Amino acid sequence: MWPLDSTGRYEVVSKTDRRGRPLRTVICLDTGLVRNDPVPDDAELAQFYADDYRIRYKGARKPRRRQILRNFRRAAVHVRTYRDLLEPSRRVLDVGAGSGEFAFLMTRLGKTVTGIEPNVDYAAHCRDELGLDVRTSHLAPDLFLPAQFDLIRMNHVLEHLNNPVKYLGEIANWLAPDGLLYVEVPNIEADCRSKSRGRMFHYAHIFNFNPWTLRVCAGLAGLIEAPETAQRSAGTTGVFFRQDPAAAQSTKVENPQNAHNVLTLIRAHYGGAFSKGKVAKPIRKLFTQIEESLTGLALGSPASIGESVARGLQ
Repeated sequence: MWPLDSTGRYEVVSKTDRRGRPLRTVICLDTGLVRNDPVPDDAELAQFYADDYRIRYKGARKPRRRQILRNFRRAAVHVRTYRDLLEPSRRVLDVGAGSGEFAFLMTRLGKTVTGIEPNVDYAAHCRDELGLDVRTSHLAPDLFLPAQFDLIRMNHVLEHLNNPVKYLGEIANWLAPDGLLYVEVPNIEADCRSKSRGRMFHYAHIFNFNPWTLRVCAGLAGLIEAPETAQRSAGTTGVFFRQDPAAAQSTKVENPQNAHNVLTLIRAHYGGAFSKGKVAKPIRKLFTQIEESLTGLALGSPASIGESVARGLQ
């Protein structure tokens, strides 16, 4: 099943990860989907996300105060932007709840929220610090009943999964008939332009999507982009979907032009075409981290930070 069909045409675009460690990354020349090669299996990923991921990429087993504040601010922006779609939903599932900021804000808006999070320590943080119903679990088709949720959110989760089409299909089964699935992933086109030269790929992001390949994955899983947000989401990799079983048969997979466009951007990135102005980036990041740390400390506990941000949504 696409995107794991080994019969496609591929080109190697990188042999190292963003820290210079060995990692082979390939692009499908028929579609433009970029992925790690080989793709890790279920057992390898289960162990990695339960124990290693947060330490390797965040340097700590629990979220720092500045990260909590930053995540609450980002979640609040999302809620404000799409309040019209989120408001009618009563039963919410947050897949890959992380440190729980979106789930917390949804509870303060009167929603019944369930979360799943594979990392043991982050799931415990959600329960202990924020009082959330977040289960320590990996994705499995029997976790929930069919049509159990009005809204499901997958924020920066799909790129971590080893078979995006399969998991999207299973998750879509938990949606109510008129329910919404929000999927957001990093946009490799934007990453090529914004990231420092060579600092692109890493083990945790198995798949690297652009706007077209994200929508193709969703289509093959029986999902279509929600028409009421299509204009707002045009050209992005943050999309609301609705169920449409006919989409799996009508979705066109091959798009060599898309592959050419993505490959051109990757080559330009590694050629240094987007390096201008990157020197100041670490300095801006440092000042942002200082502000987040000081503000987070002033606001207090994770729950206090959440309450402060939630008040701004009322």
